[in-house]
Amino acid sequence: MRDIGARTIPGLGLLGLCLLLAVAIPARAAFAGAWTLRGGEGQSILQSTAVHSGSEFGPSSHLYDSRPYDKVEVTLVFEYGLTDWLTVIAAPQVLSISLGDPYPATYNGPGYMDAGARLRLWQQDGFVVSTQVVGRLPGTGNSSSAAAVGYDDPELDLRLLAGWSFTLWGRPTYVDAQLAQRLRFGDPPDELHFDLTLGVRLAERWQVLAQSFNVMSEGAGAGPYFDVSYEYYKFQLGAAYDWSAAMTVQAAFVRTWLARNAPEENGLVLSALYRF
Repeated sequence: MRDIGARTIPGLGLLGLCLLLAVAIPARAAFAGAWTLRGGEGQSILQSTAVHSGSEFGPSSHLYDSRPYDKVEVTLVFEYGLTDWLTVIAAPQVLSISLGDPYPATYNGPGYMDAGARLRLWQQDGFVVSTQVVGRLPGTGNSSSAAAVGYDDPELDLRLLAGWSFTLWGRPTYVDAQLAQRLRFGDPPDELHFDLTLGVRLAERWQVLAQSFNVMSEGAGAGPYFDVSYEYYKFQLGAAYDWSAAMTVQAAFVRTWLARNAPEENGLVLSALYRF
């Protein structure tokens, strides 16, 4: 599948789309899922994601050299249980993005501000089903940098979540599956998201986490950057360590293993969760 020897860029629209997808889609930690918090309890999650890309998947999913970019994204997530079945969410974000030649550009500043809530619909015998609504407001303001494009328009994330906790070969295990409709206002097309997490506790304080993040555009959007449809599939593998009863830290590697009209990303995710 890798066709690194080919150096022809499919076109400005496709290149711009790949860059915008790259700066608009963060990797995520495994701390939030289908489960709601108990009433009166909360948690905060500080997550930093650093990724690099120098290649993109074309219309036939062949890999080509492309304009390089680097991105560091820091998100602070607050979750609080208003009741046992309703958890409210807020998540501000800051970004540092650098695009390479032939037209270098940078952006340093606010990203999206997320706000919403997760509602538990059903829970029994280790199973839980929830629904979640999150609004996303852009924070780039009137930035004219090409590196900020893709953070300009509001979004609405409508999500159905299901979780299952069980024992696998004597080890506590959970599976979390999420299906989302992402409504993107402005030029970008709407998207269908499917995320899957498997967590296995190998020791008293250690968990191994395998995650899959999958996005499919619902057709093409408008403008010079979103005039083609796209899809991409990411795999994230990491470990989480319970530093104390209140603190958990996580490190993971993330990689785009397959895509169409989207970049190949490789990066590192570091997270810390504090329960209160």
